[in-house]
Amino acid sequence: MTISVTLKEGKECKVCKDELQYLLVTNRILFFERSDGWAVVGRDMMRDHMTPLVENDRRKHEVFAIAN
Repeated sequence: MTISVTLKEGKECKVCKDELQYLLVTNRILFFERSDGWAVVGRDMMRDHMTPLVENDRRKHEVFAIAN
């Protein structure tokens, strides 16, 4: 899946989620497209890359627990 972005130099392109994360961390993006519309970096709410998306992470469900 690719995400449409507008870079600070004015170039528009499509990037993967890892590239988006890198561009956000290096402060090179003005806007990026979300499912609900365009997000403006510095104005719209961003997810902190250090905190989990949700408290109940599906990957930590007991179904995936390894039995000893």
